[in-house]
Amino acid sequence: MNKTICGIFFAVLISSAGVLAAEETDVQVLTVEDTVKLASENNITIKRSQLSLDLLKTKKNSSWNSVSPTASLRGSYSNDIEKSVNQYSITGSLNLALTPNLYTSIQGAKLNYEKGELSYEEACRSVELNVRKAFYGLLYEKENIELKKRNMETARSQYQQNQEKFRNGQISELDVMTSRVNYEQLKPAVEAAEVTFNNDLASFKQIIGIDQQVQIELSGSLDDVLSLGKIELPEQKDDAPGIKTSEKAVEIAQNSVLSTRFSTYGPSVSAGWSYGSGKTSAADDWTVTNQLSLGVSIPLDGWLPWSTGAVNIDSAKTALKDAQLELENKKTSVAVETESYLRKIMQAESQIDSLRANVDLAKQTYDMTRTAYDYGKRDLLSLQNASDSLLSAEVSVKSQAYTLISAVLDLENLLGIPFGTLGKTEENNNSNK
Repeated sequence: MNKTICGIFFAVLISSAGVLAAEETDVQVLTVEDTVKLASENNITIKRSQLSLDLLKTKKNSSWNSVSPTASLRGSYSNDIEKSVNQYSITGSLNLALTPNLYTSIQGAKLNYEKGELSYEEACRSVELNVRKAFYGLLYEKENIELKKRNMETARSQYQQNQEKFRNGQISELDVMTSRVNYEQLKPAVEAAEVTFNNDLASFKQIIGIDQQVQIELSGSLDDVLSLGKIELPEQKDDAPGIKTSEKAVEIAQNSVLSTRFSTYGPSVSAGWSYGSGKTSAADDWTVTNQLSLGVSIPLDGWLPWSTGAVNIDSAKTALKDAQLELENKKTSVAVETESYLRKIMQAESQIDSLRANVDLAKQTYDMTRTAYDYGKRDLLSLQNASDSLLSAEVSVKSQAYTLISAVLDLENLLGIPFGTLGKTEENNNSNK
């Protein structure tokens, strides 16, 4: 009975260990949309931007607090040692001040919050842009590593064949050593490519906010990029994030001019009320103090052109003009960058068409070489070279596809268009569903 129990116990332990090992080796498969969602939930930059936005929201909601009255309560005790008289007093006060730039202070907090919203959106879009670019970049690196490994395998096969030919007296030892050097020289390139891929993968995990120990596999292919349709831009281009930010800067500068004028020319109103009572040990009655005060302050030096107030107004006007010029420059820059990205996209599409023709030619060559190999008219090395040429042509297409998708993503980011919409045809949408 004891042996049976022990056997069951060890079986349970072994099965549990197997389950834990399987869990540790589980690979998480992620699509590009999955990685974007993870980044939006876990990325540190987005979280910090959210904190800044929350603080601006608090300031906006409390921007009226300058009209909130201040209250204080004061108590005192004194002792006249010479006359042996004690004195007690307690006083409460309430003060209120109205500044001429109250409206502009509230408006300024509102505008700063709106600017913070734009900054938060830009931070989210910047993270998403980096995630999408890194995702497609890793896909390309994987295919490039595969090409390098295939080339190294071809070099190894050639080295082995040359060894056999040398033993048969068909080639010299120098040819064998040359093929060995060619093979050995490819190893560092493969190792360097793998190190670069692992480093980029670690950075990618950091961007999307997952643990470095989690094993992930990217689900997707650069072939999806090759099915992009015609790039059609929206008619309204003033919604570009850069233009919106510049427009908000102009509004803030306009409010600053108004606030400076109010502070320079507007009157300030103050009001106060205090109530208190006191008593000395030499008298039985309490003395009461009940005071109300009102005051108005009207600045006059602002009318002098050399005064600090007048200079501040000129500075605010200059800042406004600068913001307006920056807005015009930003509109021009967006238009120029848009045309630049469109030309880059057209060039990439043209090169992809040419590279596709090379793929067709390489595939035809490979098929013919494979047929000849099956009939014994070509050796294995020739077949491997044809296969590598086909793979190299396909990787060149993928490289250009990465250039294309990067330009499309940059254009979407520039214009504030949702990522993944430019060039998306109805057929693409149905396939994604």
